[in-house]
Amino acid sequence: MINHPLAYTRMLADDDIERILSASFNVLSDTGLQVQSKEIFAVMKKAGAVVDDAANRIMFSKKMVEEHLKTVPSEWVLHARNPQRNVAIGGKSMVTAPGYGSAFIADKDGKRRYAELKDFKKFAYLAYRSDEIDVTGGLLVEPNDVAPALRAAEITAALIRNSDKPFMGSVAGREGAKDSLEIAKIVFGDIKSKPYILSLININSPLHLDSRMADAMYEYAMQGQPILLTPGIMMGITAPVTIAGALVQAFAELLGCVTISQVLRPGLPVIIGTGGFGSDLRNGGPGFGRPENALGTQLGAEIARKLKIPFRCSAAVTGARKADCRSGYEKMMTAMTAVNSGAHFCLQAAGILDCINSMSYEQFIIDTEIWSYVKRFTKPVVINDDTIAQEIIKNNTSGLLENEHTVKYMREELYCPALAKPDNYDQWLKNGNSDIILQAGEKAEEILKHFRPPVLDENIEREIKAYISRRKKSV
Repeated sequence: MINHPLAYTRMLADDDIERILSASFNVLSDTGLQVQSKEIFAVMKKAGAVVDDAANRIMFSKKMVEEHLKTVPSEWVLHARNPQRNVAIGGKSMVTAPGYGSAFIADKDGKRRYAELKDFKKFAYLAYRSDEIDVTGGLLVEPNDVAPALRAAEITAALIRNSDKPFMGSVAGREGAKDSLEIAKIVFGDIKSKPYILSLININSPLHLDSRMADAMYEYAMQGQPILLTPGIMMGITAPVTIAGALVQAFAELLGCVTISQVLRPGLPVIIGTGGFGSDLRNGGPGFGRPENALGTQLGAEIARKLKIPFRCSAAVTGARKADCRSGYEKMMTAMTAVNSGAHFCLQAAGILDCINSMSYEQFIIDTEIWSYVKRFTKPVVINDDTIAQEIIKNNTSGLLENEHTVKYMREELYCPALAKPDNYDQWLKNGNSDIILQAGEKAEEILKHFRPPVLDENIEREIKAYISRRKKSV
């Protein structure tokens, strides 16, 4: 987990936030959300929402939304099968999770191939082994060698087998959600008592919750499991081209779905936030890694703080197609924005390239190095008589390299990069002037060569195998 700063960066005045939220409330009451779920439609109608049956549209009054916002917890804990790996959501820290949803694997030169289940398992293990990753993730990559009907069960099992950190469940419709939930029950027993499995519910902007996401959301809510809500904002494509207009639409979609979540189960843990933000109107593509991506995080976090709801972002993201200079500066910009704005959950934090189309082993290692830099930057500074070192300064006449004070504090005060070697120029040249990308690939290979997942109880493993066997037969 990464510490928040004592004071958050702010770009919006209080009046600006109120105007954005007021406009979002107006959109919800006048236009509402199209929701393709009979169960949700019936529940919302019973709760007093105005509905248009023919258009599958639900309208939300400001009073209704504000009333249900009161039941959203501002802080909660996501539990892992190893209790020492539990993470706090909300409060004064941010947790990280790797890339999500990529169909391809990119090599060091940016050339792509389809991802397979073996890649999924490797990334789950890399997430387990990294001190900079707090949540193993969910759909780390799309395993194209597994039948779609079996993917939810296979990836959920892989997440549990290869890591003991918290994980995310499938949102491949109702059946995908049920597979993840049933396997979670094998591991945890009665899951309704605590948050054990987080689901990413993507809102199909503009103002549409499609059947796959709506059904998945309903299943997780009924089991008391937390949901992460993210609208598909692309400025000038799926939302207004202005930052202000895009924020209004994003929060209309988010607040509508938050209200649904609380009607389904009051007190259900929720995270809201932006994933993509901005766009590239030159080709109609998304804008991951652009300044607008960082602005979506910055401004969204400010508004979420006003609502007292934990905020999600995509940081350490890029549109670059391979690990290079561009991926470095785009990722560091979005990562630092996430921390300084006070985001609580960072998805897409490691490995992604090409606007989340690809995952890269080299980039995964580089990204964990980026987060280690950020973590050092946010480490609280210790101020006391010894660290102020007044007497050391007064008496220093010939340097401090061998001073006891230097020896005492150097390991905790000076960050030591894993990839940036201390070779001088001549050593670097003699060693083949290798770059960071090559070193990252070698480190990934070294970690994966000693593939030793955390021990899983034999009875749990047996039950998971039996469940997957039953699903294969049913398919």
